[in-house]
Amino acid sequence: MAIWKCQECGNILENRCKPGKCKVCGATKDKLFKEEQEKRQKQKGVVTAKANPKP
Repeated sequence: MAIWKCQECGNILENRCKPGKCKVCGATKDKLFKEEQEKRQKQKGVVTAKANPKP
């Protein structure tokens, strides 16, 4: 799944393909931009485990 963010209202959409418009404000698809998954996980506060954690 790709993450799409509306530049008009900031709404986050999850979809495989670029949506035709924002479901919240109705902005056209040229206002929707794909966010990187890695960047999105950091915003959610997801922490990845280290390969060799300290005991």
